[in-house]
Amino acid sequence: MSLDLHSLRPLQALAASVLFQRRRLLLILPRQLGGKTELGVRLIHDITRRPFPSSSLFLAKDAKSAKAASREKFLRIFDEKDFAVNTELVYKKDMPTSCCFIKSVDKDPDRLRGGTYSFIHWSEVAFSKLDHGETIVGVYDKVIQPTMTETQGYVLLESTNNGRNGWYDLWNDYERYGFARLRVGLSSMVDLGILPQARYEEIRSTTHPDVFRQEYECDWVTFQGKVYPEFTNDHIQRCDPPASWQQTIIAVDWGYSPSATCALFGYVKEGVMYIYDEHYKKEELAIVTAEALRAKLAMWRVTDFAAVADHEADRNEELVLRGIPCGLAKKVDVLGNRVQIKELLWQRKLVIDPRCQNLIRDLQAAVWHPKKEGELDDSQCTWGHFDAESTLRYIVRELSECENKAPPKPAVSQSVAGVPRVDDVYGFGE
Repeated sequence: MSLDLHSLRPLQALAASVLFQRRRLLLILPRQLGGKTELGVRLIHDITRRPFPSSSLFLAKDAKSAKAASREKFLRIFDEKDFAVNTELVYKKDMPTSCCFIKSVDKDPDRLRGGTYSFIHWSEVAFSKLDHGETIVGVYDKVIQPTMTETQGYVLLESTNNGRNGWYDLWNDYERYGFARLRVGLSSMVDLGILPQARYEEIRSTTHPDVFRQEYECDWVTFQGKVYPEFTNDHIQRCDPPASWQQTIIAVDWGYSPSATCALFGYVKEGVMYIYDEHYKKEELAIVTAEALRAKLAMWRVTDFAAVADHEADRNEELVLRGIPCGLAKKVDVLGNRVQIKELLWQRKLVIDPRCQNLIRDLQAAVWHPKKEGELDDSQCTWGHFDAESTLRYIVRELSECENKAPPKPAVSQSVAGVPRVDDVYGFGE
């Protein structure tokens, strides 16, 4: 394998040099600064453009990221005169057997088995959205390693860190798999003259300390003690009712006993997430929950909403039957989801109304499990489980992708017979 190293950034050239020598590389560079994903795409380009058949595989953490990579990187690096590029495949027009498959590891990694590749690039490994008991090490053992036995090809696995998950296990077990390792943090980039000191200070001052250590200094951060020490009384504020043009997001975590069913209502305004109401009940049937949520929507005069819920088909169907279309909550990468909440709290971009008493209680009391990385210690929850915290995780993920723009004309307010309007309950004027 050869490549003009002068076309690469300094850390990219260093990583490529190690990969050329050792054939397998685990690479950790700071978020958005090292160019680790682009390096892999450039290496794929170098292989695919050569005048002989080749087959490469680009693996993303999920299907959405795979599509984004095809648009943001492959289309930019692969000249459309010589290559055909779509969201699943890149190939050389004058030699279609020189190609790169664009896949993701989510859903069912076993579907990736059976290929034979000259080069594999697995991007953002630590954030791979694996489910159904799959693990990062397991996917490498079952899916990736077997595809390289005939070709003795090159393997690049890169990521920023995400607690001490399977990426950490693979990093520690590197000798068994014959990997070289390269990890360069932000302060090292300053020492090497790659990053100005002023830029380093800017990033450090505007980033949550734990996130900075993990994703910029590339440390292996382990989480202990209180989960949300960033949460203070300053985050508890009266929220305005959602405007008629704002979409309300509803998230539901199902429970019965000792856990509870919890639903949260929220919207986004000017980049800030507002959690303005909750429903929390133990030993409640789904039909009762559905009616309670309908009553909340009517009370708040909500005309535009979307709902997601825990993965319980019969209960979710009950919501749908009663006029609350409901998708499935995103449950993978729980630690990353909690770190996202910590960042929002630190940045003052998450506001919780004081009427959400159960959510406030969970945020004040939740502690990390001493042995299960990224999980909560429910044994410390005297009222059952931290169900409101789980619901917050679901709604934050949805609100992160929720755009709220005022339409040209205001939506028509609706009400349900027999349900009081919100201004009658909380004293809001017209």
